[in-house]
Amino acid sequence: MIVLLSLQVFDDCEQNYPRMLQHNDSLQSSTATEKGTAQYLLCGIRGSLSQVFDIQIPNITVPINIGVTQIDFSLTDIKIYNLQVPELDVKLNEQNIVQLYLPNCDVDLKFQWKFQQSSYPYTTDSGSGTVVLRNGTMSGSAISEVDGVKCPGHMKVNVIKSNLEYQSLKIQLQGGQSWIFQSLIDIIMEAVQVQIAGFISSTMSAGFVKLANDVFEDGRREMNYANKKFIKDERYTDRVQIGSRFATLLFSGQTYLKENLTDEYITNGVGGITLNKFNTDIQMAVKDEAFNNIFYMFHKYENAFSGKDFKCVKHPTLRFTNTAALVSILVEVNETQVEIQLIAKPVVMDNISAITGKIRFDYFPYSIELRDGIDADSLLAAVLEHMNDTSEDAAFQYNYTLMVDIRTYQVVFDASERVMRLIGDTPEECMPYRLSDPL
Repeated sequence: MIVLLSLQVFDDCEQNYPRMLQHNDSLQSSTATEKGTAQYLLCGIRGSLSQVFDIQIPNITVPINIGVTQIDFSLTDIKIYNLQVPELDVKLNEQNIVQLYLPNCDVDLKFQWKFQQSSYPYTTDSGSGTVVLRNGTMSGSAISEVDGVKCPGHMKVNVIKSNLEYQSLKIQLQGGQSWIFQSLIDIIMEAVQVQIAGFISSTMSAGFVKLANDVFEDGRREMNYANKKFIKDERYTDRVQIGSRFATLLFSGQTYLKENLTDEYITNGVGGITLNKFNTDIQMAVKDEAFNNIFYMFHKYENAFSGKDFKCVKHPTLRFTNTAALVSILVEVNETQVEIQLIAKPVVMDNISAITGKIRFDYFPYSIELRDGIDADSLLAAVLEHMNDTSEDAAFQYNYTLMVDIRTYQVVFDASERVMRLIGDTPEECMPYRLSDPL
């Protein structure tokens, strides 16, 4: 129930994109198996548990009727000071429902309490207290949809069922010197315990929602490139795709000129992405057109691929074979056009401090069209050097996760679907948060 809400994105809709994207507009996807989803979420929770201790918890008041009078028993200044989440289990089915279970949770709260009698003699009392919940199991089910009205491209998750069960819940009250409090303490404890159980369930839900959005939020609906001129569109194109024991998020992945969002490289969709082709815990797929989109923008608005001794006639184009990525570039030298092909080897980079990463290419020679009067070797060397120099600026950007080191993942090319997949497993032990050099 709780961690599932991390799939939401709480963001305003600041960019006025020209159209609402559909399923077939997806250039990027992220897929996780049940095991991968569970470990991903669990590591995120463990890495950010300290945030839940700072949650502002609302006060609660429990009215207790004892015949001739009523007592209002209030809890204030409620703080979580211990929270243990040792494991998490996820169940995914093809009805687009996600079920989560967090068994064996321990929760400790501390608070101030106040006792006030509503009739004569209007006795008041106060003190402090603790709640100790052991072996709790939080569970729930949810479905998702893309918000097509208020905020197109943003995920909306609806919780359809939630529950908290526990083996032990103990409340300890300190203070309380009045005779009426001492005489009614057993009645108070019985009445308060029921309220406390529901209170912990709702509080933990709110707490994990806050925590999850801080950790798992795919962040911006756009990502600025280093030159601030271009943005990467991170909108969702469909609800969470739930298959048999896997879940996939579909993203736009398109690149726009920030000052002219109407200039779309892709307008009619690029077809779907097969969601789950491997048994690895996590896989990220990127269509070839995502890279061509970037080449188009950087060529049109930056002339980024023209060198000192040659002119790039049109934007480079990339296509995947089953073993490599090939980039074709048409250049002009001395009024003669020459077609060059380069092998592009992907290099995955990260920038943890910004929660972003890049996929750039190292380029190697493949072929060059021979033309009279053109020194093919010199031209190929010049183009190769220039493409490698611009590779990082015109890289594909993605939102990075702290729990998975995608730099270690295997690259698999899929020519039939025109995608590159990064596949790998989540670590058995949660990786510590780490810093890397800025990109």
